[in-house]
Amino acid sequence: MVQNNKTSIKYLGAFLDFFLNACVMSASFFVADRWLGYNINAQSVMIGALLVIFATGTYFIFDLYSAKRWEKLMSQIVKLVIAQAVIMGVAVVAVTLIINNENDSRNFVLTITICLISLAVLTVKKIIATKILHYIRIKNKNPKYVLIVGNGYGAVEYARQINDNLHFGYRIIGCVSDAEKPRFKKLGDYADLDRVIKEHRPQEVVLALEPKEETKTQKIVTICDQNGIRASIIPVVYKYFKSKCQVDMVGNLPLINTRAIPLDNIANAALKRAIDIIGSIILIILTSPLMLFAAIGVRLSSKGPVIFKQVRVGKNNKEFTIYKFRSMKVEGHEPIDKFGDAHEYDESRKTRFGTFLRRTGIDELPQFFNVLFGSMSLVGPRPELPKFVEEYSKTIPLYMVKHQVKPGITGLAQIYGFRGDTSIERRIELDIKYIENWTLFNDIKIIFATPFKIINRNEKFRKKK
Repeated sequence: MVQNNKTSIKYLGAFLDFFLNACVMSASFFVADRWLGYNINAQSVMIGALLVIFATGTYFIFDLYSAKRWEKLMSQIVKLVIAQAVIMGVAVVAVTLIINNENDSRNFVLTITICLISLAVLTVKKIIATKILHYIRIKNKNPKYVLIVGNGYGAVEYARQINDNLHFGYRIIGCVSDAEKPRFKKLGDYADLDRVIKEHRPQEVVLALEPKEETKTQKIVTICDQNGIRASIIPVVYKYFKSKCQVDMVGNLPLINTRAIPLDNIANAALKRAIDIIGSIILIILTSPLMLFAAIGVRLSSKGPVIFKQVRVGKNNKEFTIYKFRSMKVEGHEPIDKFGDAHEYDESRKTRFGTFLRRTGIDELPQFFNVLFGSMSLVGPRPELPKFVEEYSKTIPLYMVKHQVKPGITGLAQIYGFRGDTSIERRIELDIKYIENWTLFNDIKIIFATPFKIINRNEKFRKKK
C-alpha cells in the first residue's frame, strides 16, 4: 500500500510539473505573440514542446520525485534550482542555434523569462505539495509502519527522531527482542521474527542491536530478504557519526567515513572558491573608498603601520597571515604578531579611531585580500591564533573539525553573536553545524545577514592579566 502510494505520488508529481511547464510555455507564447509583438511560429512551438519534455526528464535525473520522507524542503528546492539552471542553459543554446533571425536578443530574453517563471511556479507547487504531504502524514493518513529489531540505545534515538518529526509519516508498531524489559511494545523474541513479519507486515525493519548481539545481524537480514522487507541498520557505533556519513566500497568491503562534509565534493569546493574569488574582487572594489578612509584615519590617529598582520591557523592546521587595519597604539610592534591576540590586549592601547573601526567591522576589510589569495573564504569559521588552537583542541571536543574548511570573514557563529569574549563551546557547535550542512544558499544568507549584525555589535575582549 505504502509503496503504491509512493509510486503514485512520484508520477503525479511528474505529471503536475509537465502540465505546469506546458501551461507556462503556452501562456508565455500567447502573451509574447499577441501583446509583445513576437513572431511565435510552428517552429517555436515545437522547440517549446520538446523543452517541456526535456525538463521533465531532467527533473527525474535530479531525483526530484524520489519522495524521501526525511528530505528537507530546502534541499528539494536547491535541487530544483540546479535542474532548472541546466534546463535554462539547454533552452538558450537550442533557441540560439535553431532560431536565427533579427530577433535573437528578444528570443534570448523570452527564453530566460519563461525558465524563471517556470522555476517560480514549480517552487510554489513544491512548497504547497510538501506542506500537504506533511499534513496528511501528521494526521496518520499515509503511514509507513516500522518494526524495530533489537533493544539498543540506537532504537531510543530512532524513536525520538520519529516522534519529533511526525511529518515523516513513520509509525513504530513494536519491537522484536530477547530483552525482558524492552523499550517498546514487544511483539516477540528474535526466534519469532519471521512470524511477526508475516502477521504485522511492516514496510521496513530497523535493526538496533546491542553490541553483544551483532552476530544475529546476518540471520535477521536474511529473514527480512525472504519476506521482501527492506532492512535498515543502526550501527552500534552510531554515536561516532556526527555528520552525514559517506560509504565507500573497498572491493566488497564497505568503508564508512564518519566525517564526510559537503565541501569534500570537488564540485562544491570549486563553486565556493569561484564565489570567493568573484565576491572578494567585487567587495574590494565596492569597499575601496572605505578602506582608503580607514587607512588615512589609522595613519593620522597614531604612529605605526596601517595594516596589522597576525598569524592564524587555517585549513588543515596550516598557519597563514591575516590582515586587519591597526586599531591599537604600537608598543614594540613587530611586522607579524604571532602571539598577541585580537581577543587579548590592554584596553588603554586602543585608539578612538580603532574603537570605531572595530565596532563597524571596517578593521576587517583587508581580509578580502586573504580571500582573494586563497587563505580564507568569505564564509567559514573564524580563525584563531596558534596558542588558542593548541589550548582549545585539548579542552573542547570536536574543536579541530573546524579546520577541515577554510576560515571565513563571517560565519554562522558570527551572525548569532558568538564572537569576541563569548562561549567558545557554542561557537564551535555552530561552526560544525555550518560545515556539516554547507550549501551555497546558506553562504548567501550568512553574507547578507552579516552587515545587520555588525552595525550593533559590541564586542568584549579578554584583557591581559
